[in-house]
Amino acid sequence: MKKTGIKKILPYRKPFLMIDEVKVIRRGKEGTGIKKLTGDEYFFEGHFPGRPIMPGVLIMESMAQTAMVVIGRADLNLSGVDKVKFRQTIEPDDILKIKVEIEESEENIFKVKGEVEIDRNIAASGSIILSPE
Repeated sequence: MKKTGIKKILPYRKPFLMIDEVKVIRRGKEGTGIKKLTGDEYFFEGHFPGRPIMPGVLIMESMAQTAMVVIGRADLNLSGVDKVKFRQTIEPDDILKIKVEIEESEENIFKVKGEVEIDRNIAASGSIILSPE
Protein backbone atom coordinates (compact mmCIF):
# COMPACT_ATOMS: atom_id res chain seq x y z
CA MET A 1 0.00 0.00 0.00
CA LYS A 2 1.44 3.34 -1.07
CA LYS A 3 0.81 6.77 0.48
CA THR A 4 -2.52 7.23 -1.31
CA GLY A 5 -3.91 4.08 0.32
CA ILE A 6 -2.38 4.95 3.69
CA LYS A 7 -4.04 8.38 3.58
CA LYS A 8 -7.42 6.67 3.16
CA ILE A 9 -6.88 4.99 6.54
CA LEU A 10 -4.86 7.56 8.51
CA PRO A 11 -5.81 11.24 8.87
CA TYR A 12 -2.16 12.38 8.96
CA ARG A 13 -0.53 14.47 6.25
CA LYS A 14 2.92 15.93 5.74
CA PRO A 15 4.81 16.58 7.98
CA PHE A 16 3.06 14.23 10.42
CA LEU A 17 2.67 11.18 8.19
CA MET A 18 5.68 9.07 9.19
CA ILE A 19 5.37 6.18 6.69
CA ASP A 20 5.56 5.98 2.90
CA GLU A 21 4.44 2.39 2.28
CA VAL A 22 2.92 -0.51 4.21
CA LYS A 23 2.81 -4.16 3.30
CA VAL A 24 0.14 -5.90 5.34
CA ILE A 25 1.25 -9.48 5.80
CA ARG A 26 -1.70 -10.59 7.93
CA ARG A 27 -4.56 -8.08 8.32
CA GLY A 28 -4.88 -7.10 11.96
CA LYS A 29 -1.80 -9.10 12.96
CA GLU A 30 1.43 -8.27 11.13
CA GLY A 31 2.96 -5.91 8.58
CA THR A 32 5.95 -3.90 7.44
CA GLY A 33 6.20 -0.17 6.83
CA ILE A 34 8.78 1.79 4.88
CA LYS A 35 9.91 5.37 5.49
CA LYS A 36 12.46 6.91 3.12
CA LEU A 37 14.14 9.82 4.86
CA THR A 38 15.55 12.84 3.09
CA GLY A 39 17.82 15.56 4.41
CA ASP A 40 15.03 18.11 4.33
CA GLU A 41 12.71 16.36 6.81
CA TYR A 42 11.53 19.08 9.20
CA PHE A 43 12.78 17.33 12.35
CA PHE A 44 16.39 17.17 11.13
CA GLU A 45 16.65 20.98 11.22
CA GLY A 46 16.57 21.41 14.98
CA HIS A 47 17.40 18.04 16.47
CA PHE A 48 21.17 18.10 17.16
CA PRO A 49 22.11 20.77 14.59
CA GLY A 50 25.32 19.79 12.84
CA ARG A 51 24.54 16.08 13.32
CA PRO A 52 20.92 15.55 12.30
CA ILE A 53 19.24 12.43 13.69
CA MET A 54 15.63 11.28 13.84
CA PRO A 55 14.12 11.82 17.32
CA GLY A 56 13.18 8.65 19.19
CA VAL A 57 9.57 9.73 19.67
CA LEU A 58 9.14 9.96 15.88
CA ILE A 59 10.66 6.52 15.44
CA MET A 60 8.00 5.17 17.81
CA GLU A 61 5.32 7.18 15.98
CA SER A 62 6.33 5.56 12.68
CA MET A 63 5.88 2.18 14.39
CA ALA A 64 2.45 3.24 15.70
CA GLN A 65 1.28 4.47 12.29
CA THR A 66 2.40 1.23 10.64
CA ALA A 67 0.44 -0.73 13.25
CA MET A 68 -2.68 1.42 12.74
CA VAL A 69 -2.63 0.62 9.01
CA VAL A 70 -2.20 -3.11 9.75
CA ILE A 71 -5.12 -2.95 12.20
CA GLY A 72 -7.08 -0.74 9.79
CA ARG A 73 -8.05 1.91 12.35
CA ALA A 74 -7.33 5.63 12.46
CA ASP A 75 -8.92 6.27 15.86
CA LEU A 76 -5.94 4.92 17.81
CA ASN A 77 -3.21 6.87 19.58
CA LEU A 78 0.21 5.92 20.78
CA SER A 79 -0.52 5.76 24.50
CA GLY A 80 2.43 3.84 25.93
CA VAL A 81 5.86 2.42 25.26
CA ASP A 82 7.75 -0.38 26.98
CA LYS A 83 11.24 -1.88 26.72
CA VAL A 84 12.25 0.53 23.96
CA LYS A 85 15.86 0.32 22.85
CA PHE A 86 17.63 2.63 20.41
CA ARG A 87 20.65 0.84 19.01
CA GLN A 88 21.64 2.99 16.05
CA THR A 89 21.07 6.61 15.08
CA ILE A 90 18.75 7.26 12.16
CA GLU A 91 20.06 9.92 9.80
CA PRO A 92 19.13 11.64 6.53
CA ASP A 93 18.89 9.29 3.52
CA ASP A 94 18.26 6.22 5.70
CA ILE A 95 15.43 3.91 4.69
CA LEU A 96 13.48 2.59 7.67
CA LYS A 97 11.94 -0.87 7.53
CA ILE A 98 9.33 -0.91 10.29
CA LYS A 99 8.14 -4.38 11.30
CA VAL A 100 5.12 -4.67 13.60
CA GLU A 101 3.27 -7.58 15.12
CA ILE A 102 0.08 -7.15 17.11
CA GLU A 103 0.65 -9.30 20.19
CA GLU A 104 -2.57 -8.66 22.10
CA SER A 105 -5.84 -6.85 21.60
CA GLU A 106 -8.42 -6.38 24.30
CA GLU A 107 -11.39 -4.02 24.10
CA ASN A 108 -9.81 -1.59 21.63
CA ILE A 109 -6.38 -1.63 23.30
CA PHE A 110 -3.57 -3.10 21.23
CA LYS A 111 -0.12 -4.20 22.37
CA VAL A 112 2.30 -4.10 19.47
CA LYS A 113 5.83 -5.46 19.22
CA GLY A 114 8.01 -3.64 16.74
CA GLU A 115 11.45 -3.30 15.22
CA VAL A 116 12.93 -0.64 12.98
CA GLU A 117 15.72 -1.79 10.69
CA ILE A 118 18.22 0.10 8.57
CA ASP A 119 20.24 -1.99 6.13
CA ARG A 120 19.17 -5.17 7.96
CA ASN A 121 20.48 -3.83 11.29
CA ILE A 122 18.03 -3.24 14.14
CA ALA A 123 18.06 0.51 14.87
CA ALA A 124 15.21 0.47 17.42
CA SER A 125 12.86 -2.02 19.04
CA GLY A 126 10.20 -2.16 21.71
CA SER A 127 6.54 -2.57 22.52
CA ILE A 128 3.91 0.11 22.12
CA ILE A 129 0.33 0.42 23.29
CA LEU A 130 -2.37 1.82 21.00
CA SER A 131 -5.72 2.88 22.38
CA PRO A 132 -8.72 4.93 21.14
CA GLU A 133 -8.73 8.72 21.25
